[in-house]
This record gives sequence, C-alpha cells and structure tokens, in this order.
Amino acid sequence: MKEVVIKLSEMFPGLRSLTGRETGFKVRRKMEELLGVQFDGTLIENDTIVVIDFEGINLITQGFGDELVGVFVRFFGVDFVKRHIKVVNANEFNRGTLNWVISYSKKMKEEWQKASSGV
Repeated sequence: MKEVVIKLSEMFPGLRSLTGRETGFKVRRKMEELLGVQFDGTLIENDTIVVIDFEGINLITQGFGDELVGVFVRFFGVDFVKRHIKVVNANEFNRGTLNWVISYSKKMKEEWQKASSGV
C-alpha cells in the first residue's frame, strides 16, 4: 500500500478551523481521485492510503467531517474507510467529530439497506 499525504494546512493556508461542507468537498474530491472511486456506485479500489494531516487545524465541524469520511462510509462502508483513510495530527475534538460522523454514517447506511431490502 502506498500512502499519499493531504496536509489540510497547505490546502487551506491560514485557516485553523474547517467549518464548511464546501471545504470538505474539496478535500473529498482530491481523495476520490487518489483512491480511484466514483460515487455512481463504481468502486475501483487501489492500494492507496490517503493520510489526512490535521496539523495546525484546531476545529472541524460535522459537515466538514461528513464530506471527509461520512460519504465514503455511506457508499462503501466502514471497512473501506479503515483500509484507505488514515488521520494524523488530529486533536481529540477533531478525532471525536470524525468518529461521531463515522458512527452516524454507518447507522444511516444500515437503515438505507434495510429500507431498500424491504425488511
């Protein structure tokens, strides 16, 4: 597996808080390219691990976190995220936000699967 680092402080110089979905969307688009995924249901998994470096980022919102990891969980599952996305230099608050988003997105995916299967 090869690791590719995305330094959030370099993508968004001068920002210490990442609060918008639009900001998260920009990061996710870059991640999609690196991971070889498309959100039309196509998954072309490769051997890349995207390392998200939070150095210098003090705060993220749930919306930003959802764009960063939640969308991947809902489309491809938690195991995909565990295999292909790594977080470094995140403070406790940001890790907690990402963990909440992952948990919530997993629950949403399970509910959608139940609803679509008619259970």
